[in-house]
Amino acid sequence: MMWLMFLRVLTIMNKRFRYMVASLFSALGFFFFISLPYESRYFGLMVGIVLVVFCFWFGLGVIFEKSLYLRIMTVLLPICFFIGFGMFVALLPYGLVWWLISSVIFGFVLYVMFLVENVFMVAIGFRTVPLYRAAYTVSLIVLLLSSFFMFDSLLSFRLAYYWNGLWVFLISLAVFAYQFWAIAIELPDDGAEKNMKSYIIIPSVLMSQLAILFSFWPVGIFKGSVYLVSVVYIMSGLIQADIRDRLFKAVWLMYSWVAVAISLAILMITKWG
Repeated sequence: MMWLMFLRVLTIMNKRFRYMVASLFSALGFFFFISLPYESRYFGLMVGIVLVVFCFWFGLGVIFEKSLYLRIMTVLLPICFFIGFGMFVALLPYGLVWWLISSVIFGFVLYVMFLVENVFMVAIGFRTVPLYRAAYTVSLIVLLLSSFFMFDSLLSFRLAYYWNGLWVFLISLAVFAYQFWAIAIELPDDGAEKNMKSYIIIPSVLMSQLAILFSFWPVGIFKGSVYLVSVVYIMSGLIQADIRDRLFKAVWLMYSWVAVAISLAILMITKWG
């Protein structure tokens, strides 16, 4: 078909140019999403997800890739960022100027994600690739920001504890699935010998239990989101160390002290009554 041939021609263009075009179209889609009336934003959210997925597959040149696993993993981070940042911005009572600034920020972050995942794509099947560590660090920062935006938006709806637990579980599945993929790329077999499910489901269940706990704990929306993201950071660090067979005593102690500090902060800052 003609449109398939057209897409194939587009995918052989210069990478940076594809990234810029895809980021621009995604930013335009983001602008139209946040400018929609409130009653139409859920529909706009679904359309926006489809647009971001298509733009990301087109930008990375994997739109015709046979591996469904690879295509899913490459779009998890942009989807999380679109949903989280989009819902966060949509809840703020600002006008046209803020929408434009937010769209520019979204497009810029998406372009950064293209650069990061381009490094990941090159790293697949190799043990070491220059810039991998820097790309992983940037991806972790974007993932933590996306998690914060998603948790903050979720807690803003003030749902019942069981809905909070369910949605945090689903969000955490996407977050830790992407983390496993991004970390395992550095291994010679891309993590084929690792038990992927244990690195995704177990921390997701723990995050769900924390969300249920915070539903009864008067931590507030912002602080509750920060605490949840802090736990994501701790678990990501432990998962990274374990996958790379570097989960030494010093690593355990470091993250244990971080967990203790966060727990003390929760207890000291919480105001009852």
